[in-house]
Amino acid sequence: MDLHKEIPTGEIERFYSRALEFSASARALILSLLAAGFEVRRKPDRSFVTSADLRVEERLRELIGKHFPDHGIIGEEYPPTRAEAPFQWIMDPIDGTEDFVQRMPAFGSILALHYRGEPVVGVIDHPVLDIRVSAALGLGTHRNGERIILADLDPEAIDGTERVMLPARANFTKHRDDGPLFDAVARAHPNHRIYRTCFSHTCAVLGMADAAIDYGNPIWDLAASRILIEEAGGKFLDVRAWDVPGVGRIYGSVMGKPALVDRLATCFNQ
Repeated sequence: MDLHKEIPTGEIERFYSRALEFSASARALILSLLAAGFEVRRKPDRSFVTSADLRVEERLRELIGKHFPDHGIIGEEYPPTRAEAPFQWIMDPIDGTEDFVQRMPAFGSILALHYRGEPVVGVIDHPVLDIRVSAALGLGTHRNGERIILADLDPEAIDGTERVMLPARANFTKHRDDGPLFDAVARAHPNHRIYRTCFSHTCAVLGMADAAIDYGNPIWDLAASRILIEEAGGKFLDVRAWDVPGVGRIYGSVMGKPALVDRLATCFNQ
């Protein structure tokens, strides 16, 4: 499917502009709730959810419904709406809720627009760090409005010293026991950092890391990352995908500088 033929450039620009407005509104709300306080509880799977997660998703759904009433919405905290619509807004209002609860600044807010399963717009915003990475099809990737272009690595120079962002080993074991896979990747790339939020994706988008791996997460955790990486000149691969009863489709993905992404992907093919 050629999205450039399916969606006029002017429409992509309009979607992108609105996505940035929506993200700015979410940031303002998140910062106000950090200052005012919020309620915290645990979901049945023992993960955290706060009143802030709910209010931010409600705000984003309200804005999308106002400006794009025929578009669908997929979010972490509420059921999907208009699931059959070609355009789907996908969101994680606060990715890294545990970090948010502990006032650790690596949490972020994810918002993306997909058309028939393909990404068109993506935004990851880190309100406390004042970093927003955004991209749209054919319009490039930007950090706070400044264009980002990734330089690739020399494949012959990859030796394990590259900066690779990994999720915790728990991500590889929470839905099935892929702990040995985590161990293999960590041994092959010992110069790694561990982050369990979209901050690792942002580091890959900005070249702060050479690549990032995400594993064992649903679509809203990854919805913005492919367009962000690809529009910056990087590469994004879904290396694993499976269905978990009661949870839905779960993904394992690698993103970053193309040569290293290809090398990392071989770990998942063994």
